[in-house]
Amino acid sequence: MKLQAIALVLVARLAVVAPLPTDIQPAFSLRIIHTNDLHAHYSPFNQYGSDCSDNDRAKGACFGGAARLTTTINQLRSGHPNSLLLDAGDQAQGTLFYTVGKFNTTVQVMNSLRYDAMCIGNHEFDDGPDFLATFFRKLNFPAICANIDTSGNPKLAAAVKPYIIIDRYQLGIIGYITNTTGSISSAGPTVSFTDAATAVNKYVQILRDKGIKRIIAVSHNGYHEDMDVAARTHGLDLIVGGHSHTYLALNASEPGAGGAYPTPVANLDGHTTFIVQAKAWGEYVGYVDVEFAQDGSVAALSGAPIHMTLDVAEDPDMAAKVIEWRKPFEDYGNALVGSMTAGVSNTNCKIRECELGDIAADAMLWSLNQHGISADVAIINGGGVRAGIAPGPTKVKDVLLVFPFGNSVVSLSIDGKQLEQIIVGVFRQVNVANGRPIAGSLQIAGARIKVHSAVPGASNGAQVVDSIEIAEGSTNSTSWVPLDKTRVYRVATLDFISRGGDNIIGTPIDAPALQGLDEAVEDYFRQFSPITPRLAGRIIDTGLNK
Repeated sequence: MKLQAIALVLVARLAVVAPLPTDIQPAFSLRIIHTNDLHAHYSPFNQYGSDCSDNDRAKGACFGGAARLTTTINQLRSGHPNSLLLDAGDQAQGTLFYTVGKFNTTVQVMNSLRYDAMCIGNHEFDDGPDFLATFFRKLNFPAICANIDTSGNPKLAAAVKPYIIIDRYQLGIIGYITNTTGSISSAGPTVSFTDAATAVNKYVQILRDKGIKRIIAVSHNGYHEDMDVAARTHGLDLIVGGHSHTYLALNASEPGAGGAYPTPVANLDGHTTFIVQAKAWGEYVGYVDVEFAQDGSVAALSGAPIHMTLDVAEDPDMAAKVIEWRKPFEDYGNALVGSMTAGVSNTNCKIRECELGDIAADAMLWSLNQHGISADVAIINGGGVRAGIAPGPTKVKDVLLVFPFGNSVVSLSIDGKQLEQIIVGVFRQVNVANGRPIAGSLQIAGARIKVHSAVPGASNGAQVVDSIEIAEGSTNSTSWVPLDKTRVYRVATLDFISRGGDNIIGTPIDAPALQGLDEAVEDYFRQFSPITPRLAGRIIDTGLNK
């Protein structure tokens, strides 16, 4: 698609969200372009997150990529005299661009696109805070986060600011991140995280004291969590969000939409704070044109999420660079490991049993048996399943797309009482042993769990565990027996969980790594392909199955 044609598409998609009141004259207009949760998706991808095939392209089911982002961002910049490009975090982790090259490609892409600022995402910490500090020093723009305590890590403290002021626009930008980052990432003991709203209010006042009236935030906190922050803070005109991978649409009732673009929330000043987010992986680029009133509040706002389909032309220079950046992993990633009889996504893996969760848990049990360990149960965190797999041949790069974190399979001896506490805690969303929130969900093998909703429609998804049964016998002759609190079970899990990740176990347990999760899944595919994805009925919601 020609640049001029893209401009027409943008005009067609423009929707005025807040009409300009007749008694307020706008003092200044600014276009804010935004991305979030790219997760190193610098090549175009299909609905599963895998590299586009010829068949995907023929069906028009091919999206994103750094070259399309370049085209669209350049077009958006040229269409407004005042513009900023912001990223809401999680550039790291997700494809072989990061698995093999770490932040090397990220630095080149982000500097080429000329971002003005980014918020830290939890996955930016995947290789530790010192490694992250090195990445930030290579960027041509600031990283911002107001609710992080870096006093124990001088390297990161020097690389992160709580806010910035864009002098030419007299605009303050505050960054913040989910305060669960300490338990869901590899941030380590030298940094900690605080309540986002408290931090935002602190820096709003500091900015106001400096005479700054126009104040926005860039957040890696989640859509619903951003609505809570908006309601508990003063002075924010706009929150550019990420973390939850939420698609916000001009029509909130559009299939697949998680809310309205933008979402208005009344703040503590009695004004409106608008929230935007652009799904994930660079499938969308969002933009908002903000008309600021004299007092710094929003007088009017318009914009849209722009879908990065095949209709958007790829910038030729960026496309050529992406091809070069792929060369170090092209042959490795294309090695065949097996096949799938049907395609499957990871959409439900964080909220209920999913096919890829079953496959991963099965692979972990099988991996332990291959190492001479007879395991009873396997547990993986649902958030560890990061993408889907397309039908047909399955390659190394497809497995690494789903399991990109370099987690290892470990073996733990856990008594029945503790195993019950772990499972009950995950569904309750509170660790039974330490009383702290659990940030994740689980996928399981070797056990069958029946649950029901604690409160119908509860926003946190808390559930009550009705029963836990453990599989006994061979694969061809399995019986189910109630969990025995006095028995010691051999549990296959990930080193992330054993180290206290997501607070699923709570107290960390040292355990040697037996095999990488990606390697275990690859070996499982080699042994059992073709694999037919199916739900095995391991997590049964009795409220849904009556």
